[in-house]
This record gives sequence, structure tokens and C-alpha cells, in this order.
Amino acid sequence: MDLELTVIGLAFAVCAGILFLGVIPYYSVKHLGDQKMPPISKGRVPIRGFGLPDIIGVSVLFGFYAILFHLSQLAAVPEPAEPAEPIEAAELISGLIFSLLLQGLQIAFVLFVLFRRVNLLEAFGLRWRSTWWKVIYAPAVVFVMWAFMAVLDFLGYNEWLGQFIEGDGMQESVKLLRETTEPLVFILMALVACVGAPLAEEVVFRGYIYTTVKRMAGLPVAVIFSGLLFGVVHMNLIALLPLTILGIILALSYEYTGSLWAPIAIHFFFNAATVAMQTLLKFNPDLLDEIEKNAGFVPLW
Repeated sequence: MDLELTVIGLAFAVCAGILFLGVIPYYSVKHLGDQKMPPISKGRVPIRGFGLPDIIGVSVLFGFYAILFHLSQLAAVPEPAEPAEPIEAAELISGLIFSLLLQGLQIAFVLFVLFRRVNLLEAFGLRWRSTWWKVIYAPAVVFVMWAFMAVLDFLGYNEWLGQFIEGDGMQESVKLLRETTEPLVFILMALVACVGAPLAEEVVFRGYIYTTVKRMAGLPVAVIFSGLLFGVVHMNLIALLPLTILGIILALSYEYTGSLWAPIAIHFFFNAATVAMQTLLKFNPDLLDEIEKNAGFVPLW
């Protein structure tokens, strides 16, 4: 196993320890039983309706991501002596459609687990007329994240980590977005990144996992745990720290606004900016050199 998977595996183990050795036992000891009062709700994200059944729900989702990580370990085989055959467009299209289905299934699972126990419009703050204004700061948050990643790159963080991993450290989805020449593959990739991911990951990580852990162990633990797990499941060492920070910001934005539309909007703008930049680089390969020469840094995509 290479260092990248080792570090990600350790981070995954930390998440498992927080959840199964910390959060769930703490909740069981402190708040379960007829004579024990539930924790007082703090912040703007309501926790009413979340409870014991969600221990199973979060555990199932955690197991799902653990299986994906295990599959990534099995796929981490040494590079072949000869160049590998390019993946056929039909195979890529099938894989992207499958990714969209998985994203939909994750949303469906959360809805199923919360069915009849939670008013989702109220719990997730989805009433658009009263929450639309809470998404207007999303581009500014994305700009702050870009600045943070630029500082990391300027300080040599990406180059330092690059010594310990194979390849260029770019996420496979971003690499595919840049290299594909098939219009349908590009459209599906943009759909997965800009629609599927913001909706599915925000429902799962902020709407469900964050709120459940907040119900069980309080706001600070929920923010840190959901942020770290969000960074880990993307399974990229260079992106681990930035995506963990982004996950924390997404949780805080949800808590600050009380509406899931806020982290969805931030997530959308973050991914859409990546798609836009990779599109520019596809049609203007020299743009990257110009940015490096004029700005002195390149954001992490």
C-alpha cells in the first residue's frame, strides 16, 4: 500500500474511532433511558427527531464509505510495464451514470431513514422563500477557499506531499474532466460534479451525518467529525486538508444559516469553478503557465 492510502486509511480510522468509540458510547451513556433528558438544542440546525435509529443510519453510511475505500485499496496496483489501454467512452459514460445513481441512492437512503420522524423542510431549512438570501455569500466563501489553497501551494505544501505519492496528485475526476474529448462524458462529468455531488453530499454529510452527531455529542464534535470524514472520503492526500477545511466551513455555514441551501450553494460554486477552470485549460493549455507567471501560484483543483 502506498503512503497516500496509508495516510487516508489512518484518517479514516480516526473517524471510526470518533464515531464508534466516542460519539455513540457517549450518547448511549448520557442520553438514553427514560429518566435521561436529551441534549439541549443549540444553533440554528434543529435536532428534533434525530436519535437512536440514526446510529444505524450513520453506521450504514460509514460502512458504505469504508467499502469504497477498501475497493480503492484493491485498485491500487503497480503501474504496468506498458501503457494501459485508454478507457472506452462507453465505459466512462456507464461509470458516470452509475455515479449519478449512487448519489441518488444516498439521498434516498437518508430520506428513508428520516421518513415520518423528521419534517425535512423544517429540519433542513428548505423553504426557499425564507432562505434564498442565505446563499448569496457562497462565491465569497469559494474565493476564501481558493486563497487558502493558494497559500498552501505557495508555502510548498503540495510539492512536499507530492514527494510521497505516485502520479501528479490530481483527483481522478478532475483529470478526467481535463482530458476527455467526448462531449457526453464532459456533460455527465459536469452534471455529477455540479449537481449530483452538491445535492447528495450536502444531504448526507451536513443534513444527516452532521445533525445526527450534533444530536449525540454536540456542535463542536459534529463540525470536526463531518468535516474530516468529508475530506477522507474523497481519497486524495493532497486534497485531504483543503477538503476537510471546506467540510468544516460547509457545516458552519449550515449552522449559521439554518438552511441546507447555503452549503449546497457553496459546494455548487466550488465544483462549478473547478469545471470552468478545467474547461478553460482544455481549450487554452498555456493558461496554466500564464497564471503561474503572473500570479505566482496555482489553486489546487
